[in-house]
Amino acid sequence: MHNKTRNPTGWGFVEDAMSPAERKALIPMAGALFGGQLPEAVAAPTAADISLPPSRLPIPESLAHVLTDDHDARVLHARGRSYPDLVALRRTTLTEAPDVVATPDSEQALLDILDWCARSKAAVIPFGGGSSVVGGVNAEGMGAFDGVVTLSLQAMDQIHDIDQRAATVHAGAGILGPALESAVKAQGLAVRHFPQSYFHSSLGGWVATRGAGHFSTQHAKIEDRVQALRVVLPDGRIAETQRLPAGSVGVDPNRLWCGSEGALGVITSVWLRCVREPQHRVGCGVAFDDFPSALEAARMLLQSGIYPTQLRILDPYEHMISRLMAGRSAKGALMVLAFESAGAPVDGLLQAAQDIAAEHGGRVQQGGDSDGTGDWKNTFFRQPYLRDAMLDHAGVVDTFETAVLWSQLPDAYHGIRQRVLDALQRECGGGAVTCRVTHAYSDGCCLYFGFFAPGRRDALATQWQAIRDAAAEAVTAFGGTASHHHAMGRMHRGYARDELPEAFIDALHGARSRLDPEGRMNPGLLPEPMRATMPAPTGSSA
Repeated sequence: MHNKTRNPTGWGFVEDAMSPAERKALIPMAGALFGGQLPEAVAAPTAADISLPPSRLPIPESLAHVLTDDHDARVLHARGRSYPDLVALRRTTLTEAPDVVATPDSEQALLDILDWCARSKAAVIPFGGGSSVVGGVNAEGMGAFDGVVTLSLQAMDQIHDIDQRAATVHAGAGILGPALESAVKAQGLAVRHFPQSYFHSSLGGWVATRGAGHFSTQHAKIEDRVQALRVVLPDGRIAETQRLPAGSVGVDPNRLWCGSEGALGVITSVWLRCVREPQHRVGCGVAFDDFPSALEAARMLLQSGIYPTQLRILDPYEHMISRLMAGRSAKGALMVLAFESAGAPVDGLLQAAQDIAAEHGGRVQQGGDSDGTGDWKNTFFRQPYLRDAMLDHAGVVDTFETAVLWSQLPDAYHGIRQRVLDALQRECGGGAVTCRVTHAYSDGCCLYFGFFAPGRRDALATQWQAIRDAAAEAVTAFGGTASHHHAMGRMHRGYARDELPEAFIDALHGARSRLDPEGRMNPGLLPEPMRATMPAPTGSSA
């Protein structure tokens, strides 16, 4: 378990929030982005400042050691960490919140809690690290139930086994990224999965949301690294998939729960594929005059069969912001390249990548202050804290991501960016849009956009919603996914129909009706089927 304090009304840990020096440097940078001076800051409230409705669920004495209706615990688990979540917390009154927070430390405790929830007619929301930015853990819209129980998995954080020969780790779903990495490192292995929420997100959360990490060109999505799962179902059954390197006995059962976001049961432990601890590491930054040239270099690199361990591309605006935060200036786009290996030198691969980049106008940076890779890496984990600080100044600041085919680029980049700029102008009188490629494949890549605009304190939620609607419509128009790795949650639920076949949505509801007939697990998450009832079989007299 970590020894820092979770921020109840902001991102991450209280101890890691932006320092006074960082905030001082932020003001001129944000003022330049917004085209003027920032309004005075208004600090986020504390948990004690927030009003909640009284708990509706009396806690039985037999479960008092794993249940609490403590005010601060309910506030901490009431919302994820999306921009609208933070805005809602700053209003200091939540009309919907979990009645009880449960923290089981074993599967038996979890089964007892789920049994009590069933008897209490309570909805259940599985909760990992709480870093959801899509409304996946919010206690909202559950009025049909007599109460809401948020199920924190963070006490189920044990390392159960490490299989060195198979290079896998079996760990509890509640274990956080740093603890998992530390445990396998002692055995000569590494996870090397670094989402931006790495320090306070959980293994089970990664799997339940189909997350992606920082060093992930070859192992992009977490579902590709899941060897097996153990899941507790609301009816008391336990499903455990078999540990295998591969198989073809029907549909892969792991994929039923990867991305399920707690709607089909509670993931309690995961067998995860690791890598050998890297012994050889090389990397560099490559500068390009423009983003499309860098995109084309990345396409040719991957389609040549060269897969860097890390491949990121910052467009000129993202590059500029990362350098401004370090007190420096920048022009053009920047590609961040890194290769790792446990057993063979990788200098030749780096040189081959540099050669391909050079064919598209790329210029290898020499390191030091001239190499923007260090500035970007230093700001990567700090960026959500930057969002919190800018929200103090009434900034409308958020990100969204999509994945598109190479054949849709660079048109998708330019088109999506322009539509969001237009929305910023309409809603906020201007602003800035940045983009970076966070994950790349032989057939396409993930475009991760950020937007910054001056807001009005009394209209932040509506301004944000209008901008996000414009972004979602643009993503759909250019053939992208609603979410590459942030998950569906409640935020993307309405857009799921643009990419999920109706028959698949019906199948999801069919699975739910068998596993959770009362629909108590994270209700309101799955997209509703188009038809209220399933069609009768052909030839049936029904």
